[in-house]
Amino acid sequence: MPARMLFAERTNRTVGFVATILVVSSGFAIPSTAQGSNPRPEVIYGEDNRLDLFDAKVPDNLRKLARSTAVLMKSSDLTPNSSRSGYLNIHSENFGDAMELCPSEPFREQPSAGFCSGFLVGPDILVTAGHCMDSQSRCDMTSFVFDYGYIDPMTDLSSVPSSNVYRCQSIVAQELDSDTKSDFAIVKLDRPVTNRAPLKYKKNGLVAEGTKLVVIGHPSGLPTKVAGDSSVRTSNTTKPFFVANLDTFGGNSGSAVFNEDTEEVEGILVRGDMDFQFINGCYKSNVCEQDACRGEDVTRSPVFAEYLEVDDRPTETETVTVDGLDTAIPDDNSAGVTQTLNFNKSAEIAAVGVRVKVEHSFPADIRVSLRHPDGTVIDLGTLGVYKDNPKPADIPASRPPVIAERTFGLDGVPVKALRQLRKREAIGDWKVTVSDTAQADSGKLLEIDLKVKTYIP
Repeated sequence: MPARMLFAERTNRTVGFVATILVVSSGFAIPSTAQGSNPRPEVIYGEDNRLDLFDAKVPDNLRKLARSTAVLMKSSDLTPNSSRSGYLNIHSENFGDAMELCPSEPFREQPSAGFCSGFLVGPDILVTAGHCMDSQSRCDMTSFVFDYGYIDPMTDLSSVPSSNVYRCQSIVAQELDSDTKSDFAIVKLDRPVTNRAPLKYKKNGLVAEGTKLVVIGHPSGLPTKVAGDSSVRTSNTTKPFFVANLDTFGGNSGSAVFNEDTEEVEGILVRGDMDFQFINGCYKSNVCEQDACRGEDVTRSPVFAEYLEVDDRPTETETVTVDGLDTAIPDDNSAGVTQTLNFNKSAEIAAVGVRVKVEHSFPADIRVSLRHPDGTVIDLGTLGVYKDNPKPADIPASRPPVIAERTFGLDGVPVKALRQLRKREAIGDWKVTVSDTAQADSGKLLEIDLKVKTYIP
């Protein structure tokens, strides 16, 4: 796997993947899925249907849809072109050389520059896989490049217009659930995207088994590929994903999977079977019959669609702050310390945010929960890690306290469970509980903010 692709694919470990680690000259550790472990999104079913945009077999309507898809690249791989104003050079690798591919492998002479794929759903909103965009730090390091594809065989992809490159501003919502296998991320870009339309996506309902599909994305970080002649295999109603026989590889994670007939996005390519096999001294694409192997997993569009609901009603936001607390947090005590915050305005909730600030010698021990006035309790998560999450050997036996804070929900880390508070009444006593979940470290609660966005009647 090209080093470029490691940037996101290594996050497979966060959903329980068993991996062996390969080290490449770039200094990155690249996971190679072990036999018997959970698979990655990569395999050919039947014939290899991946096509470049210039191929005569690609209809114009799919070329138009492709303009609203993007490849995710490390921003550090994009540098100003000194001889061509308004262009950025792309640092890429030769796909065949990087992967030690067999001579017969398609696209082996093409550049590999990306690590995941994504697609536009709003003027400045893009969707990708959750394992491709799993933290704000990942967001800060990522650029989204449109039109990275061969419009004709001679297209120069060593540089791109800077107008086609957008930065990640923030993560609107993200899920990477090891239990349900839900996997998606919604990203806000640094500016509205011009000269290309947001894609239509299914907002509710299930896709029927046998539905014909097309996937558009960047397999192995390559220039845009369109792959059809695939269909839905299973569409279990209890799962947030369906299974299809799509021709996809690592780098296709985050690709838009279209209904061939309606041109709606049915979902996001997120997982699948193994990509390459080592045969006679080189790597060759793994090939399965159309109805064989495990299939490729696609997160259903309605799973992320609920986060993109547009409510045009005007809102206003008010914050209740309690500071100067200096309250001891009981060590290794799930009951913790609870602070009441009174919100005295009667209105319908649009969104909620909670900011907690503590002084503690190991903030990763701190867990925060929120209780709505009607009694609903929501686990917000942990406060963070010790400094920059050093290796265990680097953590001193007696750790000095550090100041740590985190905002959950509105203007902070997305918390899906907070959405259940939408349209409930805001007035009343809210309670925030801060607890220490482990032994040996201690600290104090310093500040709490409760931010409530409400609809204006």
